[in-house]
Amino acid sequence: MLKSRKKKEIPSDFNTNYDIFMRDCSVSYDGKTVVLKDVSLDLKKGEILGLIGGSGAGKSTCMRVMTGQVKPLKGFIRTANCDVFSQRSLLVQKIGYVPQLEYLSLYYDFSALDNCVFFGRNYQLGASTIKKRAREIMKILGFENESLLKKPVKYLSGGEKKRVSIAVGLVNTPQILFLDEPTTGLDPHLRISVLNFLQKINKEYGTTMVIVSHDLEVADYCTRVAILNFGELVGFGKPKVLVESLPSNGQMLFAKFNQIDIRTDPGRIKEIEGVENVLLAGRNKLKVFVSDISNITPILSKISDLNLELKSFTIDSATFLDYFRIRGKSLETKEFAKKEK
Repeated sequence: MLKSRKKKEIPSDFNTNYDIFMRDCSVSYDGKTVVLKDVSLDLKKGEILGLIGGSGAGKSTCMRVMTGQVKPLKGFIRTANCDVFSQRSLLVQKIGYVPQLEYLSLYYDFSALDNCVFFGRNYQLGASTIKKRAREIMKILGFENESLLKKPVKYLSGGEKKRVSIAVGLVNTPQILFLDEPTTGLDPHLRISVLNFLQKINKEYGTTMVIVSHDLEVADYCTRVAILNFGELVGFGKPKVLVESLPSNGQMLFAKFNQIDIRTDPGRIKEIEGVENVLLAGRNKLKVFVSDISNITPILSKISDLNLELKSFTIDSATFLDYFRIRGKSLETKEFAKKEK
């Protein structure tokens, strides 16, 4: 059972230049089951952080700690250089929030512009100031048509509703924007569109962003990613650097076989000396990660000794998906294999 600290301790490496600074935070809702365990991460001003993981990984809890909605049993957290609990009134002026479900943040009978005005008044902003800000944001988000700005939200498409929700989250010019599953429920084209808009907002205003998502493609738009699995931080850093932390700097053997038994052959190959990881990569295809990619001849020979007929192979670079499969271990191998066919 976790015990909370009696005295708040400021870590020796605390830096006010970070928009998010979290050290050794643990959370348990019932005092017994740990849903977040000793998580430490930080985010510089203007960066985009992706909190990535499967269901129950601890992503939402981690974000709630950052926004002061959940108090950790132990650990240290500063957001926008605020104590998220004792300086909560100041914190809410510095952050914006975009929920997963638009109906939780929008009035569907209001127009996009009216929604921005309504919620902007919570920050003691005048209507003219809000409208000017809203039009500026909505233009970046692709709402250049005046009639679209004034159309009731209930008549907008799913992607348009999502963008209105993002605009509402940005209306107070937040230092940090938190987004909970911003691409959920959107088709592939709209997911990419929303992520491109977020990246554009980030570059235009320098807005720091924290994106909670189970979509791995989000990593391509993030400065850094934090991979959570059952409450533990299993990977944190720049996506490219994380991939290069895999064996042989992220280089691997992409092997095509005449036939393999996915139930047994990947495990048999992994037992070969020098093989670190084996991933399914489609029908009769494997990604083989080895400790020394420059010396694969002995490994190819041992694969042949297993009576596996190798059709062809190439040396290829790993992807962030590969890193997640190896380090995250949140989804079944077969599900990933289907995506890569």
